[in-house]
Amino acid sequence: MIRPEAIIIGAGISGASLAAGLAAHGSVLLAERESQPGYHSTGRSAAMFMASYGTPQVRALTRASHAFYAQPPAGFADAPILSPRGALYVAWQGQQDLLDRQWNDLHATGCAVERLDAAATLARVPVLRSAGLLGAIAEADAMDIDVHLLHHGWLAATRRAGASVWLGAELASARRVGGG
Repeated sequence: MIRPEAIIIGAGISGASLAAGLAAHGSVLLAERESQPGYHSTGRSAAMFMASYGTPQVRALTRASHAFYAQPPAGFADAPILSPRGALYVAWQGQQDLLDRQWNDLHATGCAVERLDAAATLARVPVLRSAGLLGAIAEADAMDIDVHLLHHGWLAATRRAGASVWLGAELASARRVGGG
């Protein structure tokens, strides 16, 4: 029986990255109920890298993570984690105030955005309904995140750091005993 200093329940991206970080400081067990890590949730909501997304705090965290995603540590991934995609915030009549507020907000945060009129928006996406189209905000730096590659990079880092990974290990109950 092992007696790890930390047990992390769930081997998705969050659990694997936490295990990799903690394993440098002590013994870690990463336990996953399923037969494979990340079976249910990993990648369902973390597939885009957008510096414009979320609250100011989330945007700050996103910007702070860019260097890691763009240049992960040697051996972390055998291909790029990020790939270019771009994103558009599109507005039609009645949404001018929303478009203006979004532009002011994104522009003030330093996101790489461009304001497009209706013609420029249609030139980029010809299938849009042109009636009432006001224009769009283009975020050229929005990128896809290869969540599979990211997840497996963290799992490999977890194992390299010496953490134990148990699959098919459902937590039935837990209790504190003494100081542990």
